[in-house]
Amino acid sequence: MFEDLASAFSFLKYLFIHERVSVIIPCYNEAVTVGAVVGACRNSPIVEEIIVVDDGSWDSSAQAARAAGAKVVRHRKNKGKGEAILSGAKAAKFPVLVFLDADFKNASQEALESLALPILRHETNMCKANFGREAGRVTELAAKPLLEFLFTDISLSQPLSGQFAIRKELLGKLDVSVDWGVDVSIVLGCLKRGEKILEVDIGDLEHKHRPLHELAHTSRQVMKTILQQAGFHAHRHKLIVFDFDGVLVSSDSTRALAHIARIPKAHVQSRPHIKERDAAERPFLRKCARILSRKHTSCLEKLPMLLKPRPYSAETLLYLRRMGYKIAVVAFSLRQPVVSLFPPLLFDAIICPSLGENSGHFTGGLIVPPYRSSTHVFSKGKAVRALMRKWGIKKHETIAVGSPKSGNDFFGQAGMRVSFSALPNTRRISSITELLIIAA
Repeated sequence: MFEDLASAFSFLKYLFIHERVSVIIPCYNEAVTVGAVVGACRNSPIVEEIIVVDDGSWDSSAQAARAAGAKVVRHRKNKGKGEAILSGAKAAKFPVLVFLDADFKNASQEALESLALPILRHETNMCKANFGREAGRVTELAAKPLLEFLFTDISLSQPLSGQFAIRKELLGKLDVSVDWGVDVSIVLGCLKRGEKILEVDIGDLEHKHRPLHELAHTSRQVMKTILQQAGFHAHRHKLIVFDFDGVLVSSDSTRALAHIARIPKAHVQSRPHIKERDAAERPFLRKCARILSRKHTSCLEKLPMLLKPRPYSAETLLYLRRMGYKIAVVAFSLRQPVVSLFPPLLFDAIICPSLGENSGHFTGGLIVPPYRSSTHVFSKGKAVRALMRKWGIKKHETIAVGSPKSGNDFFGQAGMRVSFSALPNTRRISSITELLIIAA
């Protein structure tokens, strides 16, 4: 029936395999090698399609891939390896995905099948390549030492290998990095889900040698991804915007300022009962500014004694900054109470009305942020959107921490809403330190 033992073994290898594989090859300026990688995959009976994701190449990579028989998905500009992997997975039609690097100089059918068959046989849902050459400099000098400290249960010899296989369904459930941290983010994502990762030997691996400046860039992205997965670096979100009264402080900072300015209690107590309180806030703040005119700024030294910061609020802000978050205060409260309680360096931006100052004295003027509103002191929503544009941050990457008085103009700019009170579509917290869990 079979000509020799080799053909008999080949038949048995594919016996009871009913699923098929999509091979995905992320590619950026690899016209010299990508055709050979495609060719190495074409003869395998388990491969049903080969997709090359041309990630904004300026050479003839796309033409070489098509000539070799691959389907090409093009990015008009270079988006990074992570985006290329996700684009390839989205285009794939089959349940098992095998990823190979476009500069894999000695790619072979055997290497491809070594990665795919354990998944096709339902031995695992994720299979990573182990190969003959020593691990690269980024792996040995950056990834492995950090992984050993933060994820002690990882024992993979090549955690950054671009040669791996995974079920498409599983990949879709992972939070995948879109840059050079993609490979380690997939590994850590699988481990967090309790998936068993097999590491298989695919023989020798020949890659082109990348210059040191490229490796340094890759190393930074890999280390950032590991720290993000461990909860030590900003990950899903990038910006946290705080209101002030009822948020960073449990008391009313404007009342405290009015006490120092000796504004009559009757005027202060009337503020909460005004139907359009926000409309009344600007003239009230102007009155505070006029009364404090020509007084030395040291007259506000008593403010910290009258205000009550949330427990561990300064420590939480400091840790969030160390995690890489942008931190901002956007509030109708005056700037002076904010900086009297918290060092300004804790914040990347403070957008609040401010009492005019000159040579250590108040001028009597009130400086209002330039975000016009017909009913409010200024538009918090416009202020938050301006920060997001400035820093290139999207709505789903923003957390707004406010109170019932913050309003939809404030909360509506953020993908996640957080409050110390029960509000619709808002996550309630009882301690500001809970942000460390939410933001991790």
